[in-house]
Amino acid sequence: MPFKKITLFVFAMALFCYSHAQNGKIVERKEIKLTGQKDLRSVIYKNENGQQVLKKEYQYLDSVHCEKIMYISDGLRVVGYLLYPQKSGKYPGIVYNRGGNKEFGKITIKKAGAILARVASWGYVVVASQYRGNDGGEGHEEFGGADVDDVLNLIPLLKDNNMVIPDKLGIYGWSRGGMMTYLTLMRTNEFKAACVGGGLSDLYLMMSSRNDNFETVYQEVIPNYETDKKKALDSRSAIKNVDKISKTTPVLMLHGSADWRVVPQMALDMANKFLEYKVPYRLIIFEGGDHGLYEHRKEVDRQVKMWLDRYVKNGEELPELNPHGR
Repeated sequence: MPFKKITLFVFAMALFCYSHAQNGKIVERKEIKLTGQKDLRSVIYKNENGQQVLKKEYQYLDSVHCEKIMYISDGLRVVGYLLYPQKSGKYPGIVYNRGGNKEFGKITIKKAGAILARVASWGYVVVASQYRGNDGGEGHEEFGGADVDDVLNLIPLLKDNNMVIPDKLGIYGWSRGGMMTYLTLMRTNEFKAACVGGGLSDLYLMMSSRNDNFETVYQEVIPNYETDKKKALDSRSAIKNVDKISKTTPVLMLHGSADWRVVPQMALDMANKFLEYKVPYRLIIFEGGDHGLYEHRKEVDRQVKMWLDRYVKNGEELPELNPHGR
């Protein structure tokens, strides 16, 4: 090989290794005082002494520190959030996967306070990505393509955090974030538990069950969608790839029976496939629940906390999935 080609090859490899080593590195961070934000003013009231205090159900916000961050993923600067308990110590880590696409469904201050901060208040370090190309980040969203790397690259981010117990990690996603969770579990066994709410697991059924021409989302964000639709949809549909999903990560599935955005049939289909491939799971269908399970939020939080505490925080052994007992 000519010297010039060798030099270019070595440079390219060095650049690749450097870029890979940077994955998960936080390059910008900004503290966010959640209770001081306009979107969260409704959580504060004046008591009889005229003092501004948090309503009882939001007092957990005082126990959590929040930062908006920029981190490296495949050489791109991607926006995210990092929340952790105010009390110093070592905690398990949780990756949270947002729903929606592009700017729709991105993590807002309100969502950070309502979801991420609540999980952090249970005694976890929580990190979430807006996915590449969103909220001012670099790159282009791919709705379950290369942007899955943006989730995987949160693993080294957590492990490098001195507040995180590196072998105690969990993952939690809602809607499209459920899809991202499943796709992540196809590529790693790092997580001790997963929680999926209203999870998108079948992109074909997503199109056929909705009357709002959801395929336009695929056309807008999935690269080369029109060139090979089958490849694009198959690779992003967890229902077609259950054999690749980690069998050491127990999955809690939560779904509403009145969910029109992601029909409950997806959760039922995944449950059947999980049985077939012996993936440990628990499925809870909430009667009359909508896509966000807003009528059942307290029970949702209780179930998610219990699941994460069991398998992530307390390291409970996996259940025996083979037929047994009397």
